[in-house]
Parts: sequence; structure tokens; C-alpha cells
Amino acid sequence: MQKHRVIIGWLFEAVAMLLAVFLVFSWKKGFGAGADAHTQYVMEYALLVAVAYCAVGLTLLFDYKHSKWVCLPFSVVMLAYIPMGTLLGGYYLWYFWKFVYKREKR
Repeated sequence: MQKHRVIIGWLFEAVAMLLAVFLVFSWKKGFGAGADAHTQYVMEYALLVAVAYCAVGLTLLFDYKHSKWVCLPFSVVMLAYIPMGTLLGGYYLWYFWKFVYKREKR
């Protein structure tokens, strides 16, 4: 199960990096000359989401005590982002329920 925890942690980091690439390529449009407030809001929101996913991925990689419960709402939200988010969210939910079932079995 440790292998799956590390894989999922790196996948959460990959999501954060994809959002960072989006921010880099759209920075001029969002904060350059002639940018509207809505575009700036979307970019600020994407930055906050990228930081949150980076932090969540790090909690899994460093195996913090409550990391499995912290990642649960993030994976549920990711289910709506078809197809990549659905795959990652489903993979984490599978891992989470295996972890809970294994813990109850003891």
C-alpha cells in the first residue's frame, strides 16, 4: 500500500504542476495590458488550487498522520474533472477504502 500512496502523492504533484504550466502560459493574458477582472480571478483561483494540490501531494509523500483524510475531499472534487481527474480521484478513493478496510480488519 505504500507504493500506491507514493504514486498518488506524485500524481497530486503532477496536477499542481499542470496548473502551474497553465498559469505560466496565461500570465500575460491575465495580468497584462487589457486584462479583465474575471480572467484575473480565474488565474488567482488556479494559483490557490495549485498550491493546495501541491500541499496535499506533499502530505501523502511525507506520510503525515492524517494525510489520508486530508486528501479525501480533494479527490472527491477531482472526480468532476473528466477524464484525468476522474481517474486520479477514483484511484485515490480505491486506495482510501483499501486503507480503511485494512485498518478495520485489525
